[in-house]
Amino acid sequence: MFRTKTLIIMTALMVSFLIPTVVFAESGSVTFGTAVVTNDQAVNDSLVVSMSGVTPPAEGSAYNAVLVSSDGTKSLDLGELSVTQPVIQGVIQATGTINFVYDSTSEGYDGEDLLVTYSRIKLTIGPGGSTAYSDNVPVNAAVYINSVMADINSIDAHLAAAIASAFSAQSSSDIDEIKAQIGAAVADAPAISGLADGLGANATAAAAEDAEDSNLAEGAAGVIASAANISSWVNAAKATADDDIASQTSAAVASIFASKIFNELLAARNGWDGNTDGTISSSTGEGGVAQARASAQQMATLTLEAKDLGGSEVSTVPGAADGDGSSGGSDSVLGLGLPSVGERIIRDLMLLSCLLGIAMVGVGSVILSRNRT
Repeated sequence: MFRTKTLIIMTALMVSFLIPTVVFAESGSVTFGTAVVTNDQAVNDSLVVSMSGVTPPAEGSAYNAVLVSSDGTKSLDLGELSVTQPVIQGVIQATGTINFVYDSTSEGYDGEDLLVTYSRIKLTIGPGGSTAYSDNVPVNAAVYINSVMADINSIDAHLAAAIASAFSAQSSSDIDEIKAQIGAAVADAPAISGLADGLGANATAAAAEDAEDSNLAEGAAGVIASAANISSWVNAAKATADDDIASQTSAAVASIFASKIFNELLAARNGWDGNTDGTISSSTGEGGVAQARASAQQMATLTLEAKDLGGSEVSTVPGAADGDGSSGGSDSVLGLGLPSVGERIIRDLMLLSCLLGIAMVGVGSVILSRNRT
């Protein structure tokens, strides 16, 4: 009996050691930097690569950055990246940094929205060479991020027209002109508010595709907070138009309220430094369209690791289009968004179950043998 209990205790200890081993295998990756999409001459038309601890390639060769679509059918060669090796006390260090920007000054630039087409990056040793560093945004997350970005762009277009009308209203001294321009300024308020209210669902869905990705989580939180601000400011502008201008007879008084509406719409687009600290963050009371877009770009951050780029992916988001423009596949189980068999958590659970099963079979065999004797 004593030996049987000892064997059971040993089995429990084995299992307790196996679980952190699997977890460590997932979290032990070393990251060397990031690649982040930004704005230059257009929306999402630029990419900034920042890395450190990078081993320089062999003399005579260089790293080449390439963006790749999720399905692997499209790619964009961004050009060579140079490694800067610091010199400390006269000694050239073995590793260095990469600070690379792809923008309107780069060869091959055409102003395209990089997030629409690409969700993967690889740094190869020379054009077409082996991959030294890479990363990818999960394909479903990329689809949701693009939905977020499309709605943000639509809100921005609505607000541009609304702000122009509000500006004309506050500059006018004619009461009828003020009312007409303010009416035009808030005409799309329900549409803008509706789009803003819908941003949270896609941002949340994107973050759920990789719960361990802090950029996805933080970016989604910024989108959600900024979207709430946009809706609040636009609705406030609409209320001012209905309550304080629609029945107003004084052009001077109406102009004051028109200025208030102009400022609210401007805040919805550009954000507002609510705590007067000199910066506008993607937080409650501050973030607008500009900050929501920056947060969406943060969600698409590529975290570079020393690994080869994985195989192509096909979206399982219902109705989503893949990189080649075709409809997404039907790999999800019953369309419920359950994990695909290729996800890491499934692989790890299978490994843990296998090891646990082997341990239990071994212990059971020993116990059975002892009972027979």
